[in-house]
Amino acid sequence: MNKNDITFQIGDNGCRIYAICNGKKIGNLFFIRVGPDKIMISEAEIDPNYQTKDIELYLVQEIINMAREQHRKVMSICPYISQIFIEHPEFDDVRMLNNGR
Repeated sequence: MNKNDITFQIGDNGCRIYAICNGKKIGNLFFIRVGPDKIMISEAEIDPNYQTKDIELYLVQEIINMAREQHRKVMSICPYISQIFIEHPEFDDVRMLNNGR
């Protein structure tokens, strides 16, 4: 699946971002804004029919973009998302140190 096939939407409560493909929610990340300068990712859920690491990566990229725009740092308590941070040093400018490095 290509990232161009997916749209992203922040949930009504502002603490979840959805990945949507052809009108169907195929995954989401739960996150919390901590104070004025941090975002903590707590959990990822991906529809079993779309279980690829790419969906999680695309969601993380959206959170990273939001963090950069809002001048925030990002940390993850989700082991899958923490692994994405380890594998993608291009996120280091917003990554907090608890993400495995």
